[in-house]
Amino acid sequence: MDATSPGQICSARPALTALALASALCLGCRPVEEGPAKLQPGVSPRDPPSLIIDRSPPRAAVTLPDFATVARDVGPSVIGVISTIEAGGERLRGIGSGMVVSTQGEILTNEHVVSRARDIKVQLPDRTQVPATIRYADPLLDLALLQLEREVDGLQPLEFRSIDPSPGEWIMAVGQPFALGDTVTVGVVSGLRRDHADLGSPRDLDPNGIWSFIQTDASINIGNSGGPLVDVEGRVVGITTAVRQDGQGLAFAIPSPMALRFIDEVRTHGRMRHTRLGIGAENSHAHAGYASAVRVTRVDRDGPGDRASLQVDDLILAVDGEPIARVSDVAYLAQLAGVGAKLNLTIARGEDLRTQQVLLIPEIAG
Repeated sequence: MDATSPGQICSARPALTALALASALCLGCRPVEEGPAKLQPGVSPRDPPSLIIDRSPPRAAVTLPDFATVARDVGPSVIGVISTIEAGGERLRGIGSGMVVSTQGEILTNEHVVSRARDIKVQLPDRTQVPATIRYADPLLDLALLQLEREVDGLQPLEFRSIDPSPGEWIMAVGQPFALGDTVTVGVVSGLRRDHADLGSPRDLDPNGIWSFIQTDASINIGNSGGPLVDVEGRVVGITTAVRQDGQGLAFAIPSPMALRFIDEVRTHGRMRHTRLGIGAENSHAHAGYASAVRVTRVDRDGPGDRASLQVDDLILAVDGEPIARVSDVAYLAQLAGVGAKLNLTIARGEDLRTQQVLLIPEIAG
């Protein structure tokens, strides 16, 4: 990452701290005429709007989640991922985090934690280290599935949640920041559907990747990458991935539904099959009744979009009834649906609204 990029990946690979950028908006104002309000003849003053006032007494106590129990339940399933990298004739060691996803020794982590690694070891909660190999890694999702090279008894897989959390929901991050190990931090979900630009465009993440991050204010640091973000029941809602250095409490995680899709694809096909819509698109202006839209700029001949009769300048407003805000939303929802799925796109063409069904096909391997 260079010094112009405010985003930072959470693995232990060396990175430069980004420069914080700030901007201010000057709002114009004008003098307000003083004196009593003047009414035009025949116009009656309106009653002022009523305020909603809650006069009920405050609750005596607020019950917080039992974070100690969550940490105790999740801790045995979170491991360290130690990567050895050769750079400039030197052997460097980095440590990230990961999680057990099966009793057969499958470990999920971030792709950037193990990229370029010549040797990988997984450090279990009892501090023993086991060699591991990369079963499959995908930089466009920043996910990697590792396989332990020998059997280990007593592995405890984590449970994944199949739906996204809600803003304001309590969450806990568990991982190995700065190789400290067994570290938990607590916060809330701050937002959803953050993309590469929202992270500060970190160089270690492909700008053409398929991004729809969960944002959280839980403290995330170097070495947390690949560790779980869990809800109050200990279910994985995300995989911690990156932080922004030009802000406070701005950490990001890959949603668990995409992790589930990735694991299933690798187990079934040995790789992650990327979906293809066969169109080019750009973020566009709002459309009547919708806050934002995505404009189609290209339709590939005989591709899925062409077969679904999409046209240049069509505005995509929703995918399967879910309003979308930008191109990254369309790409993410298409990849989440998977190859062979049918997406119902709500399209505005001029003044007409219509639904076009697109059959997703595999991306052509480059």
